[in-house]
Amino acid sequence: MKNIKHFRIAVLSLGLLAASIGFAADSMLSKDDATKMALEAHPGELIKAYKETRRGEEVWEVQVKGDDGKKWEIYYSMAGKLVKEESE
Repeated sequence: MKNIKHFRIAVLSLGLLAASIGFAADSMLSKDDATKMALEAHPGELIKAYKETRRGEEVWEVQVKGDDGKKWEIYYSMAGKLVKEESE
């Protein structure tokens, strides 16, 4: 009887863990979303977008040739927060 109780608790725990991992993966910012956000903030032409590690955190770096004549580098966290933006 004890083994069945422990088994049920283990299965329930694994289910909750799997659900939380799935939620975290679904809530991560996609490359397309990062690109869209960058182009909304700085209209122009997309140069490139890629994942990068910045100060130990995985981020999206999006480079845009802006309609304002500047080259923009915009960094977003995987949670969708603006980390940094700079222009040349």
